[in-house]
Amino acid sequence: MASFLVFRNIRIKSRSFRLRDSVPKICYNRKVFYIRKGMRINPQKGYGMSEQGARPAATAGVMTAAAVVYALAAIYLPMLTMMMGMFWPVFIALVTVREGLRWGVLAAVASLLLTMLFATPVTGAFFVLSFAPTGLALGGLFRRSANTVRALTGGIVASLVGKAAAAGMMLLLFGLNPFAMDLSMANEAMDETLAMYRSLGMNEAQLEETRAASAQVLEIFVLMLPALFLGSSVIEAAACFAVLHKVLVRLGISATPFPPFIEWRLPVVFPYLFAFSLIGIYWGTTRDIAWLYQAALNGYLIAFIAGLVQGLSLVHFLMKHFKVSAFVRILIYAFIVLNGFVTQIVSWTGLFDMAFDYRKKFRERNHLQ
Repeated sequence: MASFLVFRNIRIKSRSFRLRDSVPKICYNRKVFYIRKGMRINPQKGYGMSEQGARPAATAGVMTAAAVVYALAAIYLPMLTMMMGMFWPVFIALVTVREGLRWGVLAAVASLLLTMLFATPVTGAFFVLSFAPTGLALGGLFRRSANTVRALTGGIVASLVGKAAAAGMMLLLFGLNPFAMDLSMANEAMDETLAMYRSLGMNEAQLEETRAASAQVLEIFVLMLPALFLGSSVIEAAACFAVLHKVLVRLGISATPFPPFIEWRLPVVFPYLFAFSLIGIYWGTTRDIAWLYQAALNGYLIAFIAGLVQGLSLVHFLMKHFKVSAFVRILIYAFIVLNGFVTQIVSWTGLFDMAFDYRKKFRERNHLQ
């Protein structure tokens, strides 16, 4: 039962309280204050907002202001929107890690309203809805000291949910699909390129071959949009994870470390995905099953990229073991990325490494730790 204090005669009607110090001047009035049992009275700080209550508001306010300025810069620099937006969730994640999910949500909502106010409402809403869930998820998982895999998975899922929510808003309110490609612009660009080739003396047969090849590449690119969409979410979550970890360490807050690239090991599911995707591409092509072909094509791209990452990690392990200089490493990485055949070899090697763990065998053979 709540007990009360009357700040004129200073009577206390509960044995749960003992007012040992003098009451501050701010409390001398005729009002009645109701105090729950278990609360402590600090006569040095009075009865205004405590330091514990002021710090979250100050942190959220500063981060919200920085997030709005950063968002406006990203919106008004179209060429850098996606690159800058990739790191925007860090602001929301910092508030969530330091002050909790409630303050993170408040900072995200405030950023949404202010960005809509200073930019166009549609652009501001689309930007914040696309990236805010990633910050909330990563901040909440960092606050709970989740491991790396769980934090990255949560960030990827949240990024996908945010992009889907932003696209759904655009589709419901304006009937626009922001992820749909405008093929007419691509065709116009291709026609201009072919006209330039014609002026340089290329014959009609070569022009038709170039047009057919370009149209096929564009068609495959459109079919691979789901995989590219997933890949962008993976890159966004990983980039935010790395930056957030560095910032928290600078602030003296313990955070889940990002594992060294030399120790990266991806799940063994990707080799199976690669094999089934090849079968699906064959069946989808020979039996004219469009949806199977598209699904298998996206699965192939996802497995191929995963194998490439694993293969580069294996190459990095070998170069570090044989003490290859940094300059030579850069040259080797550039050669792998720029040479398509070598890229495929490294990707296939990475897929096999997921199943057979060549690094473990190499350590056992050379008696390494």
